[in-house]
Amino acid sequence: MIPPRALAVPLPRNSSRLARIAGAVAAAALAVGGVSAAAPAQAAVSPYMTYEGTSLNSANVPAVPGVDVTTLTGVKFDRGTYFVDDVQSGTIGNVALTGNYYAGDGEIDLTGKFGSVKLVAKLYSGKYMVQSVTKYLRAVPVVTTQIPAGFPTAATTGVPAGTTLTPSTDLDVWEAGAVLDGLDVQGCLTVHAPGVVVRNSRITCRDATLRAVSLVDAPGFVMEDSEIVSDGSAEVAIGWSGYTLRRVDVHGTQDGPRLGNDVTVVDSYVHDLVRSEAVHTDGLQSTSGTNIVVRHNTVDPRRAGSDDFLNAAVQLGTETGSQRLENVLFEDNFFNGGTYSVNVKCSANVQGVVFRGNRYGHGNRYGAAVAVPAVTFTEDRWADTGNLVRPAAAC
Repeated sequence: MIPPRALAVPLPRNSSRLARIAGAVAAAALAVGGVSAAAPAQAAVSPYMTYEGTSLNSANVPAVPGVDVTTLTGVKFDRGTYFVDDVQSGTIGNVALTGNYYAGDGEIDLTGKFGSVKLVAKLYSGKYMVQSVTKYLRAVPVVTTQIPAGFPTAATTGVPAGTTLTPSTDLDVWEAGAVLDGLDVQGCLTVHAPGVVVRNSRITCRDATLRAVSLVDAPGFVMEDSEIVSDGSAEVAIGWSGYTLRRVDVHGTQDGPRLGNDVTVVDSYVHDLVRSEAVHTDGLQSTSGTNIVVRHNTVDPRRAGSDDFLNAAVQLGTETGSQRLENVLFEDNFFNGGTYSVNVKCSANVQGVVFRGNRYGHGNRYGAAVAVPAVTFTEDRWADTGNLVRPAAAC
């Protein structure tokens, strides 16, 4: 008996042509898979897309033209095309090998988009499409600075309209219980005494200083119906402990108020802050403190017309393990902007930190809040839909 492998099977008359076709199909299949017969197999790495250096998937991206997106994959390609919701939106070029990934970038147009958007990158090598990568992003309007009715605005905070202000330069206050009323301070304010009150006044600090309003052993400081403003020079609006802000308009500093011990911020407006390479810009920030109340404020660190989300409306977290946040209440505020509007670091050493009845806009990159389990959220909702906010896990 002849072994099966030795059986002679007659080929059809056009077998040589079929063989050539089969060979061509196989070669094309190899090309589509991104591997040539002469090249070794490429590393199996998952493709992904980035926007401003972070993962695009489910990220908040401004709904504007000219959004730069980078696609990275283990499959070799030399060009590509972006499709936004199945409509061609841009081309991919500048392809280069970086580590195990081939990376190319291009711009997409998100004008008029809102909410979930499908982005497809079709990648080509030579005349063949070698891969299709699909991700979903969240398109958000650039200027989502509209403030819901009833929350503080520039019209309800700061120096009351019609107030006559008296010009002044930098001030150092040493008198306990002093009252500063109706001043236009072209400089910074430093307070060295307890019980000082500032009302109906504007502090315009353009010095490259740590604090526009600096409290040095000044418990019981009160500022009301006033304005703290900088041109981006001052790092912090006011700090650190023992103060109350009422109906204060804060803008133009790198960070808003810093919250230490015994701090109350009510009916105030923190907005239009300035990014600095040395500071991750936050509307309100605390690394440690006790007895903090933040009630019925509008906090949105972003600058109107900018696509920079900045870091957070509220940033909480210790910088050393021994520091602690305790007995802290954020209630009935409107928060917007930031990568997350509320960001509580994994390192936060907290007890009795509560967010209650706050409202959130959609001008954040990833979502309303990210926090550790020890922080309590009660009835915090999206301002437009009324749906409950579900904070992401920080750790």
